[in-house]
Amino acid sequence: MIFRIEYLDHKCSHEEYYAQFVTPDIIRKVKRFIGVVAIKNSRDRSFNDIRMRRWDVITMPYETQELMSMVGDFLTPAGKVCILKEAARQIKEEIS
Repeated sequence: MIFRIEYLDHKCSHEEYYAQFVTPDIIRKVKRFIGVVAIKNSRDRSFNDIRMRRWDVITMPYETQELMSMVGDFLTPAGKVCILKEAARQIKEEIS
């Protein structure tokens, strides 16, 4: 596990830190609410060409809060979107 303090000390990348919170359930939710086509067609590495309100409606499983707590972090709206967009990156890698 990568602890928040390690992330803040630049001992890992943004992607590495948030990837540890991506679960199969989150992958399924991103596929359902964002859609594989939208992810595939996105031309922005951070998926900023997909409207924020689409990311905001996705609920996070309770386990995410537990995992974040274990590494000294907590779930915020911004952190939630980082996790969801990391899931989208993983999906895009898988389909490319």
